[in-house]
Amino acid sequence: MWEKLKFYTRVTLFSALALYLLVVVTLNWGLVVDGKLRLVFTEFDKPRILMVLLVTALLSIFAWWLIRTIFKTLHQFSALRERSRTAKLEKEVADMKAKAGMLQTRETTTAAPATSPTSPAAKETPNT
Repeated sequence: MWEKLKFYTRVTLFSALALYLLVVVTLNWGLVVDGKLRLVFTEFDKPRILMVLLVTALLSIFAWWLIRTIFKTLHQFSALRERSRTAKLEKEVADMKAKAGMLQTRETTTAAPATSPTSPAAKETPNT
């Protein structure tokens, strides 16, 4: 029941919108702009208002899309720089840890003598 009501409501709204658009186009079909419309590759003398509105809408949509694409690309470049900077810092930290580990093993091997006086071998007493 509700699905049918929802469907018919949508059909009614879109039909009303289409009828309104048809009336606006019919009433404004003969209106012209006094002057010239200069586009990049062509020029129109006394163009129709509907064509001017259509061209303006299309150019606006294209410009919006272009600007949005430019900002997305710039954002991707900054994210890429940040990721490469992070990777470089992580590599430097890993290298420092590896060097520190090598220094610690070198220090422990040179600092510890082969036999120390506290080793169990030195504490052994002869059994008599």
